[in-house]
Amino acid sequence: MKRRLRTPRRAVVAAAALTLAAAPLSACGEPPTTVMQPEGPTIAIGVAADEPGLSRWHDGTYSGFETDVARYVAGRLGYADKQIIFKQVQPSNRFDLLGDGTVDMVVAGMPMPENGADAGVVSDGQATYAGPYLTVTRNVLVRTDGAAAADTTDALDGAAVCAVSGSGAGDALLDAQRRVVIRERDTYPQCLTDLMVGTADAVAGDSVVLAGLAREAGDGYAMPARARYGSVRYGIAVAPGAVALAAAVEDALKDMRDDGSYDKAMDALPDDAGWHAVR
Repeated sequence: MKRRLRTPRRAVVAAAALTLAAAPLSACGEPPTTVMQPEGPTIAIGVAADEPGLSRWHDGTYSGFETDVARYVAGRLGYADKQIIFKQVQPSNRFDLLGDGTVDMVVAGMPMPENGADAGVVSDGQATYAGPYLTVTRNVLVRTDGAAAADTTDALDGAAVCAVSGSGAGDALLDAQRRVVIRERDTYPQCLTDLMVGTADAVAGDSVVLAGLAREAGDGYAMPARARYGSVRYGIAVAPGAVALAAAVEDALKDMRDDGSYDKAMDALPDDAGWHAVR
């Protein structure tokens, strides 16, 4: 039995008109790709809750670069701030929450398919993506207290490295250094704790996330420049087959760049996360 594709919730009149107008484009038995808007008054967006600078739950609200992007995109889709419902997702469950309709889209460091186009709408078996809205390198966070420090991936030979389950960072590091021992945790703060207490020699992850963790931890932690291993493009993920919605999100991202809102959001990252993008 095929899962019925869930689209975000908003007024049905415009959505129904779009569906009827474009119905010939959908093959028989295929999930609809033409409905762009939700069938209710709100839109649910999956975001992280524990990544300083990107998205963080603090004092009763979510804030950070990714939440700024999410709010802008939702606004371009026709939603006021009060109609946006942010839901916490983790790398290990974000595909599940997107697939079962708990969230309408995910703006939480979702890697776009590596074989996709440089920009635009691309798909894999788990989601359809618009973007990228950010490209970052992968790195490791280490303690700088002598023996515990590692300045290259080669120096991690035999090291215990914490990686967040579902992030892909551990597998990518294994491609660069086969002799590391990956220990998975559910969240980045858990990995940071392991690094602090010495049960991990390093934390693997995306540089923008690790920079935020280092800022939180204070002195004594760093990302070695020569320990970079690959890069990842962040895209906004919607349900598999929701091509029209992804195209609308892509248009919103272009608008964000064109009107200066994107640069304004990016300008806060160095202060919030201690991370500088190459633009």
